[in-house]
Amino acid sequence: MADVVSVDAVVKETVQQVSVWVPLLSGLGGGAITGILSFLLAKQNHRYTLDREEKAADKRQLQALQLEEDKRHKELTYISTELIILLEQYAENCAAVAVDDGELLHEPGREPERASSTSLPAPLNYEKVTGDWRSLPPVLMFRIRELPLLRTNAMGAIEDASANSTPPDHSEFFSARQYEFSQLGLKAIHLARQLRRECGLPSSRLNASSWSAQPVMLNVLRRERKLRLRENLDPPE
Repeated sequence: MADVVSVDAVVKETVQQVSVWVPLLSGLGGGAITGILSFLLAKQNHRYTLDREEKAADKRQLQALQLEEDKRHKELTYISTELIILLEQYAENCAAVAVDDGELLHEPGREPERASSTSLPAPLNYEKVTGDWRSLPPVLMFRIRELPLLRTNAMGAIEDASANSTPPDHSEFFSARQYEFSQLGLKAIHLARQLRRECGLPSSRLNASSWSAQPVMLNVLRRERKLRLRENLDPPE
């Protein structure tokens, strides 16, 4: 139907162009008029063909772009699912450290000392992630890959605190442990949330209640920041 309408439009336009030349053509013979009409009609048909091919090319390009975007989104959803599980499990392990106040250990012939009861989370290992990292937004990919380095920095701060902690409670050591791993766990949750948004996946369960990992670590982080601020404002003599 569209082709029929287009052909009618071509004929009408050709007739309009010919009408301009009618005064000149009136002095010519029938053969000349037929030739000119044939030329004008062929010219219009040629332009119509070019327009149609151009529209078809644009449509093919749009379809190719859509297929490419669909493929990228599938790859993004696949790797995001892998990473979300990895990051949120890491966050829950960090939350366990954040609430670890340790326990007193009694050894014969020694004063009891407080020791940690929860092991530190292992560094994030992305070797088992099989999805295409290139499908991730660049900044988000960088922040995820940066987490193991942030853990290394955190371990340095914890080791410094441990070297200067006071027995038997070692409060400096536990404070550093809880502070650093609360930060790491909350960063992991934030990155997992961004991945969920990128793919349109459901929200996380890590903030479902006051005992969930996110609010627990937020409370610890706020407490430790207040403590550090107070120590900086009122340093020990």
